Amino acid sequence: MILTHTTPDTRNAPVIALHSSASNGGQWATLANDLEGRFCIHAPNLPGYGKNSLTVDASETGLASAASAVIAEILQHNRPVHLIGHSNGGAIALKVAMLRPDLIKSLALYEPCMFHLLRNGDQTDKDLFAEITAISDALTAGCSVGDPEPGMRSFLDFWNGTGSWDRLPDNAKRKFSAIAASVVSDFTRMFGEDWDIDQLKGLTMPTLFLMGMDSPQIAQRITGLVCNAIPGAQLALLPGLGHMAPVTDPKWVNLRLFDHIAKAERSATRCFWPLRTAA
Repeated sequence: MILTHTTPDTRNAPVIALHSSASNGGQWATLANDLEGRFCIHAPNLPGYGKNSLTVDASETGLASAASAVIAEILQHNRPVHLIGHSNGGAIALKVAMLRPDLIKSLALYEPCMFHLLRNGDQTDKDLFAEITAISDALTAGCSVGDPEPGMRSFLDFWNGTGSWDRLPDNAKRKFSAIAASVVSDFTRMFGEDWDIDQLKGLTMPTLFLMGMDSPQIAQRITGLVCNAIPGAQLALLPGLGHMAPVTDPKWVNLRLFDHIAKAERSATRCFWPLRTAA
């Protein structure tokens, strides 16, 4: 689904939220409810997911092919936006910020998947890169022969914990298998990046990174690398939460997101916020 949530308070910059792989804009429904009355949130379906999904720009390579579509969405608002991204959506959001920093009022990323940064690192980084490459290769091989289920099992178990696939009902397994090719495309775009981490030093927008303390090592490693490279970026550590916390535990994630964008939107001397109607 494409999630659009309006608000009567048009003084505040809109929020654009980008979902993870194997998901859709609906994953941000709780965030839209939490921001109601304060911010308008738009959560498009990224390329390959759901109805009316964004279309990749075939003239671009890597994440820029998806980021270009997000930039076009932002331009429709005629003002800078608060940009949020999770996992693959976080990687695309970071690419948008690199390409058009003038369009971003604040940036908030939950474990962005910038895998290429590990390709030429130390041995630990190379081992992590090999691990995620193996998962991508298995998924790609399965899709090529019309049998994506084993690859999707490895993919979901990696990010959600061993046994996650087996606990899914059969209809959910079928739905995940049906979008396996889109996950492969996500991997292809992420692996297609080759920029150096020093290029992030020029980003100046207020930036928050969120990281689950129970997340896979690769997600924690990349989040730390990227956060350290952006001047003034803050890192919020979330005990007991994993890589999919924006979906499984949104109440803990959304509080951090609101605090970040609210501070970026208005200074402490202008901190009036619309009041919600009591239930």
